[in-house]
Amino acid sequence: MGDLSIAVAGLWPVLWPFLGATALVVGLLVLAYLSPIGKRYFVEAAVIVAVAGAVYGYGVNGEAARCKAQNIAGTKTINKVVNKAVKHTRTKKAIEAADPWNSKDN
Repeated sequence: MGDLSIAVAGLWPVLWPFLGATALVVGLLVLAYLSPIGKRYFVEAAVIVAVAGAVYGYGVNGEAARCKAQNIAGTKTINKVVNKAVKHTRTKKAIEAADPWNSKDN
């Protein structure tokens, strides 16, 4: 269950515009089919909404790639800082020293 909740975290804010656009396109096409006049305008509106949904999807994809790149860069920076901070603990003296935090009272 934990893996699934991580996989779908933040999915709803991205998904609802696609669902809304799809419902709007279907509704406009149904209106175009059922309307005795103005069929052309309903079809044009459906095409415009579909194109807007595609552009939104392209933007969401770009944002996801940007966030992934930022996470990779941030992880590299954090690892560099941590490795620099713990460099002195890899010496022979530090390895042989008793750990002050390794006691029953902690």
